[in-house]
Amino acid sequence: MRKIKAVIDTNIIISGAISPKGHSRRILELAQEDVFKAVTSVSINKEILSVLHREHIYIKYNLNEDIIDDIAAFLYEGTILVEGAFEVSKIRKDPADDKFISCAVEGEVDYIVSGDEHLLNLKHYKGIQIISAKSFLKILNEK
Repeated sequence: MRKIKAVIDTNIIISGAISPKGHSRRILELAQEDVFKAVTSVSINKEILSVLHREHIYIKYNLNEDIIDDIAAFLYEGTILVEGAFEVSKIRKDPADDKFISCAVEGEVDYIVSGDEHLLNLKHYKGIQIISAKSFLKILNEK
């Protein structure tokens, strides 16, 4: 049986990295355990690492370079990294979110997992479902 493939939005990765509990943390753990295949791109990875280095996040959540290095290693070595050759212009209110849709199409994923209303309101794009972390965990438990 083919493994589920999903693009995980920056907000889910960041929440999973800074919070010891919750849906986002569980998704990050399941991705690292290879329960599903996380698909990402260089532009998504750069955004995630940039957010983790923001001073107010870095200090508030007691992050350090070891934690960020572990996340970077996972992003670049534990995921399917697409080339970023495909471009979509769909989210007019927040064009920066288009990179998640582009990555999803290029990576031929089943889901985009997000907490972002601009993406969640879209619900689906070309057969790719856009769902919340809670909904994604329910799907993973069904498989």
